[in-house]
Amino acid sequence: MKNHIIKIISLISIMVIAYSCHKDLEIPNTNDPDLEIVISTPAGISSLSKSTFYNWYMTVTSSISPRMAMWVMADQGTCSWANSGMYHLSLEPRIGFNNNTSYTYASIFEAYYQDLYSTLFIANNTIKAVNAGISIGEDGEENEQVKAVGYFIQGISLGYIGLVYDKAFIVDEFTENSLDVPPSDYHAILEKAIKSLDKCIEVCENNHFTISDDWVNGSTYSSSELAQLANSFAARLLVYGSRTAKQNEQIDWAKVLDYANKGIQKDLAPYMDNSNWKCWYKYYTVRPGWARIDCRIINLMDSRYPWRFPDDGSNPARAQSEDNRINTDFSFSSSNNMKPERGYYHYSNYEYTRSTYAITTHTGDIVDFSVSENDLFKAEAYVHLGNLTEAINIINEGSRVLRGGLNPLPANSNEIKVMKAIFYERDIELIQTGFGIAFFDMRRRDMLQPGTMLHFPIPAKELMVMQMPNYTFGGVENADGENTSNGGWFPNK
Repeated sequence: MKNHIIKIISLISIMVIAYSCHKDLEIPNTNDPDLEIVISTPAGISSLSKSTFYNWYMTVTSSISPRMAMWVMADQGTCSWANSGMYHLSLEPRIGFNNNTSYTYASIFEAYYQDLYSTLFIANNTIKAVNAGISIGEDGEENEQVKAVGYFIQGISLGYIGLVYDKAFIVDEFTENSLDVPPSDYHAILEKAIKSLDKCIEVCENNHFTISDDWVNGSTYSSSELAQLANSFAARLLVYGSRTAKQNEQIDWAKVLDYANKGIQKDLAPYMDNSNWKCWYKYYTVRPGWARIDCRIINLMDSRYPWRFPDDGSNPARAQSEDNRINTDFSFSSSNNMKPERGYYHYSNYEYTRSTYAITTHTGDIVDFSVSENDLFKAEAYVHLGNLTEAINIINEGSRVLRGGLNPLPANSNEIKVMKAIFYERDIELIQTGFGIAFFDMRRRDMLQPGTMLHFPIPAKELMVMQMPNYTFGGVENADGENTSNGGWFPNK
């Protein structure tokens, strides 16, 4: 485990000041501070604390991560290009994940794992410094703010490790001898992550502070707003951690509702300045003529539209829908420039154009966590708790009617119809917001195509360092419903 932590420490100098998530554009910083000096000074701890959200955000919005592959694995997006492992992991039928250091895109998946641990390491050290009695700001006025931010970042860093991997290592501010830390399964990781978010909430509720707008670029956060954000993320982790529909039914939905009711009242939407703040995932997935929206999504809006692109490569007619978003959020293109020899099932005539960020100036607010998502957590929780009336009210007051222009759900709608409306909104309204939403939603409904892995293994490079046996998931021959999907979404032909 010592080598594991050394690897994490070696990344900190990149992460602390100016870490670029796009490796092709990464410029080494010749003025990186010595880590030991930084974490031993009040000014250094304050600076580290301010960097943590940026580090986390740039990791989960990077193209150097599993995110783009997960998007096409969930059949919300489609792309035949091999970048970020998209082609290999969206092949039909699905094949196993190549968890070897020799794999062309091994570094893509290794980077995400390392970068989250780097951010976690910083958060742990800021908490540890405050607990050790360091005084940050005038008379220690920043101490509680730094502690709250530390617990928040600790929670979401561990959380996004637990959402993506089958197991990993839980390290926190109390970890002294990392050699004694064994790998934990995703259940334990997510449980720990939520406890960290609870600590953040507790600190925020007992203190008053304001986080400046250089933390979440362009938005200040009061202590009460940070508590709301931590509540919403806790709801996210509770819901998205499920690997199967059975696990989804076993979620403590009363707890989800409690977190969501105390959740965000404004979107988490950092401003992209096309300088330090860039969303490379968004840049690539809306790039004209490149990635497209999968036919599955358009078919939801117009049942006459094919749910899968025709095998002969012929273009379907333009979709027609009562949902206004078919015109406001999507653009039709009659041409495809993907490689037909890689399968026409990758083709699509629709691009996602709701946000102009990556298409024009590369500047603007990019929503990572919307109030709509939080509201849909409430609606889904109410359904599971037997209160269909409240769920229907939330749906009818939200994006379905306000943006989609669809008719409100009737007051006497049954559970099946209400759940269908909830997931319709999640599929249409939440596109390209938070990391992995489409994948996590398909996973927890047993709807990922057969052979799609339900989570990633620990990266091969890390397994080698830790002297652990290599393993992997995925492939239709391994569809066990535990690590690899044995479900699917294709309607009957």
